[in-house]
Amino acid sequence: MAALRKLGRNFWIGVLLIAVNLFALAQILTMPTKPPHVVDPIRDPEVEQLLSYINSGKHSGESWQVTLTDLQAEQTITWYLNKYPQIPFAYPQVQITPDYISGEGDVTVAGVRSHVAAKVKVTLKDGLPVVKILSMNLPPVLQWAQDPVEQAIQSQLQRAADLPVRFTSAEWSNGVVVVKGTIR
Repeated sequence: MAALRKLGRNFWIGVLLIAVNLFALAQILTMPTKPPHVVDPIRDPEVEQLLSYINSGKHSGESWQVTLTDLQAEQTITWYLNKYPQIPFAYPQVQITPDYISGEGDVTVAGVRSHVAAKVKVTLKDGLPVVKILSMNLPPVLQWAQDPVEQAIQSQLQRAADLPVRFTSAEWSNGVVVVKGTIR
């Protein structure tokens, strides 16, 4: 017993940290794995045409429309993620329904890749998108990240006010969304 007291508090803190890390590793290793959903990084032609027109500066209040299928949304997201590799997300899979959009993919945090999924409801208010998270499925070791993820989404949506477009409607159906708006 005296020998254990001699080891000191730092030793026991180290043992506790090792135990917590081993527990976290066990959680990660025992999670079911799913092969990644791979799609080509292709920016949707309608999105590309709209962005090119906006960048030309030759616009003044015109209407626009973009139609995206599940696959086109996945490809455009993958294109965007490839353009910005600092975003720790990969292999997006999207399902568009009249009631919600479900999305899933892999997120990398501290060098560990985990599968995540969410369902959101997207509505429009004052020409801007409003996203309500209906459910989010994170692995046990990432549960702490749900609030920061929701805050990051809301922060990005606030930046939408600076975009040169306003949304007038979004029609959601199974596997496709038709979004309409105007260019400011």
